[in-house]
Amino acid sequence: MIGNGIAWGRHTIIEEGELQRDTLQLRVDHYIVAGPDGRPLPGRFPTLEAAKTFVEQREA
Repeated sequence: MIGNGIAWGRHTIIEEGELQRDTLQLRVDHYIVAGPDGRPLPGRFPTLEAAKTFVEQREA
């Protein structure tokens, strides 16, 4: 399930995970990054910080 999108530079970092039945909250398993055109880029990132670093390196 897709969660929140976080704008970072010209990219979007998107939460991906599973919905917890007892709390109805998203358990984030990893993050994916979409480019400025909205298409997902290859790779999954275990933390938000890792995804942010990936974006910053692409934009450098």
